Amino acid sequence: MDEYVEAGRVNQAAIEDFAARYPFPIDDFQLEAVAHLLDGRSVMVAAPTGTGKTLVAEFAVWLAQKRGQRIIYTTPLKALSNQKYRDMRELYGYDNVGLVTGDIVEHSHASIVIMTTEVYRNMLLEDGGERFANGERLDASELRDVGFVVFDELHYLSDFDRGPVWEEAIICSPKHVQLVGLSATVSNAEDLASWISRVHRPISLVFHEQRAVPLEHYYYYGDKIHLVQDAEGNRVNHFPRVGGEAKIAQMMNRRRTYVYDDDEEGEVDEEAVTEEFWDKQENRRKGRVPNREQRRRAERRGKPGTSRAQQHSSASSTAPAHAAPSTEEGSETEERPVRPRQRQFFKAPEPGETLTALRNADMLPCLYFLPGRRVVEEAATSASLHSFTTPEEETFIREEIGIWLDRLPPEDRNLQQVLSLTNMLPRGIAFHHAGLLPGLKVLVETLFAQGHLRAVFATDTLALGVNMPARTVVVGSLSKFDGQEMRLLTPNEYRQLTGRAGRRGMDVRGSAVIPYSPWEPFEDAFQRITGEMLPVTSSFVIRYNSVLNLWRPGDVQHLRRICASSLREYQRYLIWELNEYHRLEKRYQKARKSGKKKGAASEGAFEALEKRRQRIGSYPLSRAGAAELDGTIFALRALGHIGQNDELTLKGRLLRGIFHPAGIMLVEMIMRGIFDDMSPNEVAEICSWFTFSNDKRLHNRNVLASRLARVRRDLYQVLQHVHGIEERAGINFSPSIQPEFHGVAFAWSRGMSLNALLNRIELAEGDILMLLNQTIDLLQQVQAAVGQVADMKEAWDKVVPLMTDGVMNERNVASHTQAQLTELQQQRERLAALRPLFAQAASSLLRGIIIQSRMVPSMSVQIEDSVLPLDAEEDRDSTGLHDSQTFAEEM
Repeated sequence: MDEYVEAGRVNQAAIEDFAARYPFPIDDFQLEAVAHLLDGRSVMVAAPTGTGKTLVAEFAVWLAQKRGQRIIYTTPLKALSNQKYRDMRELYGYDNVGLVTGDIVEHSHASIVIMTTEVYRNMLLEDGGERFANGERLDASELRDVGFVVFDELHYLSDFDRGPVWEEAIICSPKHVQLVGLSATVSNAEDLASWISRVHRPISLVFHEQRAVPLEHYYYYGDKIHLVQDAEGNRVNHFPRVGGEAKIAQMMNRRRTYVYDDDEEGEVDEEAVTEEFWDKQENRRKGRVPNREQRRRAERRGKPGTSRAQQHSSASSTAPAHAAPSTEEGSETEERPVRPRQRQFFKAPEPGETLTALRNADMLPCLYFLPGRRVVEEAATSASLHSFTTPEEETFIREEIGIWLDRLPPEDRNLQQVLSLTNMLPRGIAFHHAGLLPGLKVLVETLFAQGHLRAVFATDTLALGVNMPARTVVVGSLSKFDGQEMRLLTPNEYRQLTGRAGRRGMDVRGSAVIPYSPWEPFEDAFQRITGEMLPVTSSFVIRYNSVLNLWRPGDVQHLRRICASSLREYQRYLIWELNEYHRLEKRYQKARKSGKKKGAASEGAFEALEKRRQRIGSYPLSRAGAAELDGTIFALRALGHIGQNDELTLKGRLLRGIFHPAGIMLVEMIMRGIFDDMSPNEVAEICSWFTFSNDKRLHNRNVLASRLARVRRDLYQVLQHVHGIEERAGINFSPSIQPEFHGVAFAWSRGMSLNALLNRIELAEGDILMLLNQTIDLLQQVQAAVGQVADMKEAWDKVVPLMTDGVMNERNVASHTQAQLTELQQQRERLAALRPLFAQAASSLLRGIIIQSRMVPSMSVQIEDSVLPLDAEEDRDSTGLHDSQTFAEEM
């Protein structure tokens, strides 16, 4: 008992010591999470954006320093990693903080290491086949002194591209490590915590729903800002049948209409169309849907051949403005059609109008979210026609811009992005998206954080972790394109955006403003986006690289256990068990009603279900998961990565070191000699093809040289071969290449300027920098894999028979073995030649603004009393979290 009391005193003293670092009191939910960490437990904190989840991670950093342990802080984006690196370095010093991302390695053995989750996963899986034994967790030597691992933005588990990385990282983390998970508020936080407890170690859930700054919702309609819902969640104003007129008319197929006047063109009355639609909706809701005969009678009572909306329109076009519309049949107007005209919909407010209204209501500064980069830039340009700064502020901002321009390479000062932003920044307006130059992003973020800007127009990328709180958030569109279709924002996405509204310690309340839109009926949309949060669903897939890194010859069962540990399989099993429970419950109720002895049989079924759990485990690998794993292994065998004796071949060892999704294609190209005799510029160009994944058509004036065109033809043959095997295996196809994307890396490596590149291809400045940096990362990854295999003695000692070799007899086994040894020696010579070639290809891209973007810090600008680093960010405009509705169909 005395030990518990003493431990409590020590913990309390530690909390007080840590709390003294902050000028504000620590919240109860933060204290609860901190107490769990002091007691040696992992912790998951689910709380709204802006409530202070990061403080729990900061305590883990502080505690690790006190204990003499190391801590790894992982984030989903390089932008967040860079931001955390700068923050931690200010607190703990330059030598104590390291940064490891795809393009930067700085103090990787420091006591505090910031890295992307993908880098952490790769570190866990490298040589994992040798370290992952008997179901035990990885225990890499570089992790033995690590006490904590922080997973920031844990709800990224749902992200289609990055989610599988998070699952593999959690599953493979060493058991001695305490995990700190920081997540936005999600509806199934308990399920996530339960899954982590099952696959790693027990984790305590701290759930907090209250915002740090209460939020009010407004609707900008009719040149006024109307309060819709107050900070306590009470509805104040309702706007039935407002908004969505254009969408309704489109649904009713009335984008064009004929009128019946003497010589003038007319238009359908927008109000009549909307009223007719809402009347039909109301009738459907009340079950008053007219049958065919009733509709015919209604038509006979009205003007023949016209609907209510058309009757209203033709009557109102000739009636005085104050007169009620007439529907009588005695009109003398000649009924003859005239040329149709596109109907004019109610107009949405201009961005400048919205900002002016916000300024008058003292609701600035604001973040103005819109879907799509072009829309963002056009809105910012439109709003910059208004000035929102004083003459003194404008002069100050121009001086800071001048300092920044002096440090920018001369050839990049005339880029369109630079010219646009430098023109609007002095007026207090800016834009921010993933295609923006890295330096410009940080400049905008810093000027806004210091209060010099009044509005930043942005895509939802800005809401994903970048610390830029504002008094108001304007959600300019309640719809977004998710890569397949336009859809309404989910409650999770709306809460993510509005989480930036309200500055703690500065604003009593935050404000979320929705401008009127003719494409979005307000009431229906508002009820849906403010509804129940959607659950985090797994996006786990089985990858070639993961299988090879965890491969153990002759023991596929442990791979099945690992796949069964995924969140996807956990959620599949929960759904299956729920469905089974309902089935048994109905059977039990039916048996009770019939009065027969089937109730006992139903109870026996429950016992059988429990025995099944004990026999095969609580969360086994589903049939769909087993089929995917078996198909992946079949494809690896058929492509020659796993031999007949279950040993990894030369191909398998190469692919194990390449974590890029296109690794399977690159290994095939290496082994077929496609890179042989290529120049470094050409190698850089070929690898760049795998970094562009946008399916949209791309305008490109670059022309492929004949040698590169031949490589493309060879690559298409490789793609066809790999996809054919994947089709037979019943697994998803490996990523292909975009036919219209080429020429960027080749031209850049030969000295072309960024401005000249922009004139040749339809990409933004930031996109080109991101693609070139990703190409460098991929080249360095391939070069490292080639070098690792080239230096691996056991890879060249013996020949591994392939599945495609068939059965050898005594006559041909000797000659076949000799041929394979000869081929193995040729491959060794090939890898020796390619090793420096890939390094030279990466170096050919390292010049100018690319070098600056890969330095820590790459540039620095003096903004007031602070030095602003301008480093690269690899963020992307998201298309929304991958939001599977159910796994029931897969069961």
